[in-house]
Amino acid sequence: MANARIGIIGTGWWATHAHLPSLMSYPDAEVIGVADIDGERARITAEKFGVERAFADHHELLALEPDGVIVVTPHHTHYRLVKDALLAGSDVMVEKPMVLDPAEARELVALAKSQRRNLHIGYPFPFTRHSRLLRKLIADGALGDIVLTSTLFGTIVHDFYRGNTNVFGEIHQGALWAPGTETYSKADKGGGQLYTQVTHAASHLFFLTGLQPRTVAAFQGARDTEVDEWDAISFKTASGATGTVGSTGSVGRGSPTVEGHTIFGTRGHVQIDIRTGLLDVTFYDGRELVEPPLEPEERYPLYATSRQLVDTVLGRSPAVATGALGALTVEFLDAARRSATTGQFVEMSE
Repeated sequence: MANARIGIIGTGWWATHAHLPSLMSYPDAEVIGVADIDGERARITAEKFGVERAFADHHELLALEPDGVIVVTPHHTHYRLVKDALLAGSDVMVEKPMVLDPAEARELVALAKSQRRNLHIGYPFPFTRHSRLLRKLIADGALGDIVLTSTLFGTIVHDFYRGNTNVFGEIHQGALWAPGTETYSKADKGGGQLYTQVTHAASHLFFLTGLQPRTVAAFQGARDTEVDEWDAISFKTASGATGTVGSTGSVGRGSPTVEGHTIFGTRGHVQIDIRTGLLDVTFYDGRELVEPPLEPEERYPLYATSRQLVDTVLGRSPAVATGALGALTVEFLDAARRSATTGQFVEMSE
């Protein structure tokens, strides 16, 4: 295969800020078409990026039989679009959160397997060299058994939860459109900190450690929004390991974010700071590993998720942020939501 033929469903903010610039500058990718329920937006986007075809109906795009499809639409629309793309015979990369319903997540993972297709989730943090190194160290047992984790993720998104997305230009230059005003501000569309930001932090923790939460307890809060602005989640695994994930979107614009994990094992512990690009491992035999910091452009690998879709289609490497990781994260988020709503512990499925 000379190159990977890719279609993109959704031509809004993130598609035009991240995925189209990524693929149009990647020699082994050929964007064969874009689709958007807003046909005029699809047309303008295609013209801007030099894509030959634009559609208002994603089925017309899928009829071109793309090798891979990127779904980058509002959260609550993902399930149907991903399912259609898998059934059409395409590999799929879907933006986070994968879906909102755990049953739909499990169905899509099973469908991808039955169709012998690869399902990727748009999580960028697993692609940093620090993440890959730490994942291997943990998998190889260098930290022993993981017993406790602590995650903090504080970001600058409160305006989005109020439906004020006209600040996007100050944060993400180059996009053709602002985010939809309801995508982040309406609970029934998957808005709020849990589905928008905790999804990043939790999935990254699970990717690094391989932990599988079973019991979840959570609290949520907000100031002036319909959706959650902050979340405090505790979990326990079947092995007895425990962890916490604390996340808020209340960091003021212009202030530094807080993004990282502390992970304790029986043979050592580690601190990984996503924002500053630092990784420090302490082994209990007296050794210490301090990795060279990530350069600013390495800390958020914006183009990695779409290019991984291409590389997997071409047989170069397997999926990194897999559908299974996405489904586990959806299960965890749903359990946290139910716990915060009911005030009860929630048991996740096996």
